Amino acid sequence: MLKKITLLLMIGSIYTQSIAVGEEYKYDVLFGPFKLGKASLKTEKSEIINNEDTYHFQFVVKTSKLGDQLYKIRDEINTWISKNNLSLIKQEKSIREKNFRRQSTTIINNDIAITNNKEYMLPGKVIDPYGLIMIMRDINIPKNSSKKFLTIDEGRVREVEIKNIGEERIRTPAGKFDAYTYTPIHNGKSALKNKGDMEIAYAIVENNRTIPVNIIIKLKSGVIVLKLKSY
Repeated sequence: MLKKITLLLMIGSIYTQSIAVGEEYKYDVLFGPFKLGKASLKTEKSEIINNEDTYHFQFVVKTSKLGDQLYKIRDEINTWISKNNLSLIKQEKSIREKNFRRQSTTIINNDIAITNNKEYMLPGKVIDPYGLIMIMRDINIPKNSSKKFLTIDEGRVREVEIKNIGEERIRTPAGKFDAYTYTPIHNGKSALKNKGDMEIAYAIVENNRTIPVNIIIKLKSGVIVLKLKSY
């Protein structure tokens, strides 16, 4: 119980100075040496949901005609998080990866999550795992250290540890960046089989903004890399 209370207090203490309506990051999607398509991550207009003022993030991945032949992807995830404490308020997910299909809508009201009309009790405030891409850029985690959060995805609540795995020079179509990389860990292991659910590299650019410049995510057939094209 003490561990859960500590995690909930951490959620409320995250400071996000970088979130701005209208910001958009565009990426090339690579599978090995092949360019499969494009992706975008943007902050949409704020909305009021369940009396909560929210940030609205949209994450889209779409393969090209060539990419469709190798591994067709049509993913779109919309997530709304509270401006007050950054906890998840609503998530809409449409996943289409090769022959895999999944659609879900999650609404959170107090300590109850409703996913596709099925209710789940929550231990308290939870973070959206996809919204973490934007949230983590303002979390200060020293190298080889970590912080823990409670996340939810389709009714499944789990403790995820975000670890800073170090710095590296990253080359992208948008330029070269000195970046630091965060990765999620679950139960002391990578949250996914292939080196973690995600590895997200952040860099500080003009106007002291921190942006995600390189994102590694796992598919059932392997790993794809999103390299920043424009911001």
